[in-house]
Amino acid sequence: MLRMTADKQSFQGRDPFGVRLRSLFDNVFSSQKPLFSLSEKVWNPPTDVYETANSVVIKMEVAGVSLNDLDLTIKDHYLVIRGCRRESPCLDKENFHLMEIRYGSFERSFPLPHNVHLDEIQAQYTNGFLIVTVPKKTPVSREIPVRSSED
Repeated sequence: MLRMTADKQSFQGRDPFGVRLRSLFDNVFSSQKPLFSLSEKVWNPPTDVYETANSVVIKMEVAGVSLNDLDLTIKDHYLVIRGCRRESPCLDKENFHLMEIRYGSFERSFPLPHNVHLDEIQAQYTNGFLIVTVPKKTPVSREIPVRSSED
């Protein structure tokens, strides 16, 4: 496994090329947008995926995205979440001092385990978070009798 680490202290004030190189690596390996994109408008909302005793939960931060701009589908045992956070048309960008909020389209795909009920998935949008709950199937076990081939 390749690990890249950089000590911030070593770049400060001594190595302007190192600072630029570190910034480049930070941008390339940042989770805010895909590594390769034809559009700067693409972004990846931060997401948590975790499991409880009864379900798999996908929690995505999508503040500012309208419900009408969210689309969830199941395809080949993947949950695909698409959406768009639209930029306010009345903003005058000439006066911005800092602009970190990403706008535009996004698409995320999450593989789902086979022990879930795809037809019982629920999604809820609360306080800027999309929470998708995928219920697990109850494990089925049974005894299998073994017969003799002499019978």
